[in-house]
Amino acid sequence: MKIDIIHATAGEGHRKIAMAVQDGLTRLHRTDLQIRLMNCLDYTDATFQKTYAPIYYWAVRHAPNLWGGSYEILDQAWVYQPLRPLRALTNNVHAKALLDDVVKNQPDVIVSTHFLPPEILGRAKQKGLIKSKMITVITDFYPHTFWVNPGTDHYWVMADETKQDLIRRGIPAGIITVGGIPVVPTFKPSGRKKEILKTHGLDENRYTILLTSGSFGLGPQEAILEELKAFKDRVQCFVVCANNKELKAILESKAYPFPVKIFGFIDFMPELMEASDLMVAKSGGSTTSEALTKGVVMVVMAPIPGQETRNVKLLKLRDAAYFLNDPHEIHAIVKGILEDPASLQKKRDAIKRLAKPDASDDLVKLILGSC
Repeated sequence: MKIDIIHATAGEGHRKIAMAVQDGLTRLHRTDLQIRLMNCLDYTDATFQKTYAPIYYWAVRHAPNLWGGSYEILDQAWVYQPLRPLRALTNNVHAKALLDDVVKNQPDVIVSTHFLPPEILGRAKQKGLIKSKMITVITDFYPHTFWVNPGTDHYWVMADETKQDLIRRGIPAGIITVGGIPVVPTFKPSGRKKEILKTHGLDENRYTILLTSGSFGLGPQEAILEELKAFKDRVQCFVVCANNKELKAILESKAYPFPVKIFGFIDFMPELMEASDLMVAKSGGSTTSEALTKGVVMVVMAPIPGQETRNVKLLKLRDAAYFLNDPHEIHAIVKGILEDPASLQKKRDAIKRLAKPDASDDLVKLILGSC
């Protein structure tokens, strides 16, 4: 059985979710499975490769409101439908190598964790160029019109609210599964909190806060740490600066009256989540799903307009996180939790109702049963 798992390196989330699907299949140790993990941008022309992800990164960093506005406008049918043929033509030209490769390989199943592959390959399927079962994994909590493509056999989504949104867009309920966003098993609770804190030289009796903001290293960690000085006798922090070397250097140059461990880009995020009581982070679909699986309560800070603000919509609806627009607001959040621990437990209970810790394994069952 041939299975192509296709993502795009426009943000880390699409790739991480694709890797979680690959991991779920690989753990079966089945020799009859031929699995390919593919970055669709590797199969586009040089111009597309050089501009697609960088434009996204630039917009997220420097013009988030412009990005968010474009995201919302293009989700309006009266705007997008006239543009769709032009977008389809452009993507077909730039991604011809992707289509040629998949047609040559003729996989039994194509699993997409980005909207570009199902758009291109779905049209090819309608023309009879491929016969693959096509499964689209929507990597955020609410869909965008880009995710809805002819030729898709099944949609795998985060929550009931995601499913209802797809139904509103004309997708039959019978081809939508509410299974959660796949994450690797290391994000399941391990019960090693005390051991991990000890390894990092931290106190198990202090309240542990993890500050991170994804692969971009965005976020007001410095200002949040200043606010936390008010709780110097009760808190301790992990800070992950990702690829932001300047931020890491600034934080390392400062002294704090409570324990602070500072990291750059790391590969042990599950460990830090396990040891933390609270996680301050952006609301990307992958990161949020990892936190939900771990059971760590998030404080969502300054979501990027567009997909992240839609993710926040679901978290607010389910009362499964805290939210701040300004770093100073962390003071009231932490103060409230320390004074009323039951308020944090309410969030944890909401997380349990929303989390889908077995999403990867459940999706694998769907993949293997689709042919």
